[in-house]
Amino acid sequence: GDCWMLAALGSLTLRKQFLENVLPKDQGFQDDYAGIFHFRFWQYGEWVDVVIDDRLPFLNGRYLSVHPRTSNEFWPSLLEKAYAKLQGSYQNLNGGFLSDALVDLTGGVQVQFSLKDPPPDLEEILKAADKSRCLMGCSTSGQSRRNIELRNGIVQGHAYTITGAVKIPYKNGWKHIIRIWNPWGHGEWKGPWSDNSPQWDRVEPKYREALLRNKDDGEFWMSCKNFQEQFSWLYICNNTP
Repeated sequence: GDCWMLAALGSLTLRKQFLENVLPKDQGFQDDYAGIFHFRFWQYGEWVDVVIDDRLPFLNGRYLSVHPRTSNEFWPSLLEKAYAKLQGSYQNLNGGFLSDALVDLTGGVQVQFSLKDPPPDLEEILKAADKSRCLMGCSTSGQSRRNIELRNGIVQGHAYTITGAVKIPYKNGWKHIIRIWNPWGHGEWKGPWSDNSPQWDRVEPKYREALLRNKDDGEFWMSCKNFQEQFSWLYICNNTP
């Protein structure tokens, strides 16, 4: 239920200057370790310090909430706990707005675009936002039918992170494609420009090698046209407008 927060977290990991602000570096498991950690979130015009202990919710040997791929990485789970404390409880993270989480993690300014009626220069907006190192996310509609996976691999009522937007030579012209990440860490788009799609066979090897990672890690490419069809909202957040 807190994919909105995890999608924002995924975006945060790509932007080191924002991440270091939320996750103060003066702490770890070695020196003067006392079983507590602190994180910083932006709330109503100021940075708020949230202190937590290091006990994480566990059931039958598994994390009840977010868990990293590697067994010795704890900061995402601890950060989620601090955010849950800020919001009142883990239960309060069940359903929320990606735009709110982006602002809470950056203190930045966010703008959102409806993809049902997108701006005419959407492709250029995405490319410019990626170049200026904005945090970006998107969501699918379907609040009443959350977490329903369509045959094409896209999950309804779900939040995703946008991790890249590029323009590459394709056939006799150019193609705008967008890279998106599912915070579940698996479950990908199966249409054009997905990991195994034939479109990549028509792309120059140097671009293909630089951009394509063919594994089920939740990250995938899609065309701008398909992006508008499959997603309902785009969120962009940065320090300044």
